[in-house]
Amino acid sequence: MARIAWYQEKIGAYDQQVWEKSLEQAELNGMDCKPKRSGHVKPDLIDVDLVRGSTFGKAKPDSPWTALTRKGLVRVLLFPFFFQWWIQVTSRSISTCILLLYFMQVAAAMLYVEVPAASASEQLGPMCLMLLLGTVHCQIVSTVSNRSPSVSPVSSSSTSPARRRRLRKGKGLKRTEGQGNDGDTELQLWQLEENQRLYRSEEGRVSGGAKDTKVNPREVEHLRIEGSRPASDTDDTMWEDLLQGPDSASTGSSDSEGEGRYCPGLTLPPSTTLSSDDENLQQGQLSWLQACHPSRDRVSAIIWEQGECKKADMSVLEISGIILTRVKVVEQGMGYLALGGLVTATLVLLPFGFRLAQRLDMTRLSSLSLAELAVMAVGPPDAKTYAFLFITTVERLCLTGLFFFMMCVAERTYKQRLVFAKLFNHITSARKAKKSEIPHFRLKNVQNIKMWLSLRSFLKRRGPQRSVDVIVSSIFLLALSIAFILCTQLLNSHHTFLDSETNWELMVWGSSLILFLLRLATLGSETNCKYSNVSVLLTEQINLYLKMEKKPNKKENLNIVNNVLKLATKLMKELDTPFRLLGLTVNPLIYNITRVVILSAVSAVVSDLLGFNIRLWKIKP
Repeated sequence: MARIAWYQEKIGAYDQQVWEKSLEQAELNGMDCKPKRSGHVKPDLIDVDLVRGSTFGKAKPDSPWTALTRKGLVRVLLFPFFFQWWIQVTSRSISTCILLLYFMQVAAAMLYVEVPAASASEQLGPMCLMLLLGTVHCQIVSTVSNRSPSVSPVSSSSTSPARRRRLRKGKGLKRTEGQGNDGDTELQLWQLEENQRLYRSEEGRVSGGAKDTKVNPREVEHLRIEGSRPASDTDDTMWEDLLQGPDSASTGSSDSEGEGRYCPGLTLPPSTTLSSDDENLQQGQLSWLQACHPSRDRVSAIIWEQGECKKADMSVLEISGIILTRVKVVEQGMGYLALGGLVTATLVLLPFGFRLAQRLDMTRLSSLSLAELAVMAVGPPDAKTYAFLFITTVERLCLTGLFFFMMCVAERTYKQRLVFAKLFNHITSARKAKKSEIPHFRLKNVQNIKMWLSLRSFLKRRGPQRSVDVIVSSIFLLALSIAFILCTQLLNSHHTFLDSETNWELMVWGSSLILFLLRLATLGSETNCKYSNVSVLLTEQINLYLKMEKKPNKKENLNIVNNVLKLATKLMKELDTPFRLLGLTVNPLIYNITRVVILSAVSAVVSDLLGFNIRLWKIKP
């Protein structure tokens, strides 16, 4: 890369004129000689990033997806050598179970050559699933926030708020002996100045034993163990602790070194060093948090307590905390989990059913006993055959069930996003807000519009983002691969297509994946429509005109609000993009290549069946 940059500058020098050389010379002098004065950024204004949602950034991988895929494959193929790493990113019990499946897979590969009745799909299916699951998990956990094992928000997010409150309450918490530096839980925190003022006003309540608070050594040891695990982008510790409010936050410094400003949830251990980009990102987020902190910008919202209407000044974080509580209590259906279990059982029993269908004579069905049917399905008594079938059955059951469990996690996440969007649309409707038990306010002034846009952006970024995109992308790519293989098999041997066990298995896989993808596409499209729905803003504009008619003396101010609503509508239409299911694989080149290849194969199959040519890849999506 250095040689490329050198040659680029070399050939670029021949194109320069005098004015360009003068500019380059001025740029070389830099800003050091310029006079400077102190300044500050106004946090009360909004950026376009706030409306787009990129203000609330998530953890990102520190390597490209190709490197992460290679690492995932190596860590699965050489699982015993990376056993400690797997313990860190999962748990000891789960890693031990996976290690057992790994050795069972090795044993099945050795037995495969000695069992003539075994099919290739019985051996390759679990192996491919293990590689896929390991690669997906490696991409999920390989984020920038996981580079230091001791820097993990898991310790604060996995424990209960009461335990975190007990650990943070005291000003003089002392280190427990035997902890070491790697598991140090007296974490240095940042706190906004407004927090200190709020905390001082709450010292009637907590002054009793705050300074003499003792920490149970067992709890500290538990936090040390939990804190050694790397976190993922699903750990929204910064937002979770801010939503807890001042009651569950720290009331003082953790030790003599932490007497500066600190904010609950923004933890930075002493051993951690941040790059300049990370520091700028943290400062940008802190600036926005200062602008919408409970002590700053608030909106007069209506809440209902036991059917009685009351008013309260609430911030973005407080309103989002109430919405988060309502989302968590929504009952989740078990339909797709049951579907995953049914498909798992079908794939586990498919090899036995296929052998039984091949060997069964329907004319003798009534005269066959259960033992004879079992022999047809399993094969003649043989120790190696039975061992191979037992191992592959256990592998199929565990790995297939784990894969469909992962898909159910993605489906649940998409469903929660839709609930967030629905509740957000209920905020400006008095009837729906009362029914959903969430705060209600109107967009009657510019400040309320700003709070509404901030809340919209904040809720869109809640919950797992990149990790679920990785899962959905793997599902989509697997479905495309299966569709391509099935189309190829149909073109090569459509007369004997159903005589292959592998084809039957691929058809079951493809059908189930398509069902899940359709479900995810439906949920994602509905969520996107809820957030992009401008009917709320149009309704608020009508309300403004109604106010103008009742209060002509405030017509000028109401016109300003009306114009801001129009600008907000245009800005939302400009920034919002259609929902895409591919997640991380949204790449024009990959998309076009995949579309042409898959649709070409499908077109060939359909053309062969119908007798005339169909070119599906020319149809615009």
